[in-house]
Amino acid sequence: METWNLQHPEHGRIEIRTGFDNEFLAEDPSWPEQLPERFAKDPDAITPVPAYGSPWQRVRALKNKPPTRVEVRVDDKVQNQYADLDSGRVPLFGTGPGETLPPMMHIGIDRAKPHLKLVVSPFKELLQVEFREGDRVVEFDPPEGTRGEKRRDAMQSSSFKRTVIPMLEGLGKGAWAVIVLLLAPVISRFFDWLGQYLPDWQMPDITLPHLDLPIPNLPQLDLPSPNWPGLNLPDRPEMPMWIEWLVEYSGIWGPVALGIVVGILALRNHRKSEAEKARWDQARAEATRNEAAAADAAPEEETTSHGPS
Repeated sequence: METWNLQHPEHGRIEIRTGFDNEFLAEDPSWPEQLPERFAKDPDAITPVPAYGSPWQRVRALKNKPPTRVEVRVDDKVQNQYADLDSGRVPLFGTGPGETLPPMMHIGIDRAKPHLKLVVSPFKELLQVEFREGDRVVEFDPPEGTRGEKRRDAMQSSSFKRTVIPMLEGLGKGAWAVIVLLLAPVISRFFDWLGQYLPDWQMPDITLPHLDLPIPNLPQLDLPSPNWPGLNLPDRPEMPMWIEWLVEYSGIWGPVALGIVVGILALRNHRKSEAEKARWDQARAEATRNEAAAADAAPEEETTSHGPS
């Protein structure tokens, strides 16, 4: 089981836990789901996705793992439980555990209220968790030995990676279009080279039967049409070439532009998170100093009140 947590100064300890049914059942016998049959017979057959493994190891492990469940807690009280793990936003406070695990829905989330934003990899690994409340953003610290920790360490190694990694993640499903655009000349030359070794052949002529179907003679109706005044519209100006290119290849530049925006927003949100954490630390330090000052003043008052008259 993987547990991400954040100590919030107002809401308390916030936890989001991910794992398999058998892991949750070991801690909570009332957990509403069981492992799928093929894993229930042999729980040792489950292959967790290795955080620092190669892409091939992670793909192979993905085939031998049950669904990843999600649970959100605040001060050890269950708020929400979900049947699957996916990127998006989930409310922080909820109705508690239910009789079944609902799917994770990301629509209808009031962004002015406390909620969590999750970033999940295609391998169903939790990469990043953010506490959100209006404009406030605070990032969770990833657990040790997880894919989220590896991603965090890579992003902290340089400001370039801090921007580029979210940018590449923001490309999402549109990244294939960029790859096709870059590889199109290579693929075209490969097929030209392959075509010289293929024999010439022609499709045989196929004569389809001709069918004469009876067509009814419908009466012809002459409807009056109004005489509209002639309008002399100005000629449409010629569209610039760069606009034509944008319209024709919107499926390629669109994801790229979205990825750039995501990278810039991720960098801005990280700075906001660091500033918010600094304010929390300052408030805790000030509270600690006030408590220490109050504790030091208490013995002096007691000595004064019980001193010789």
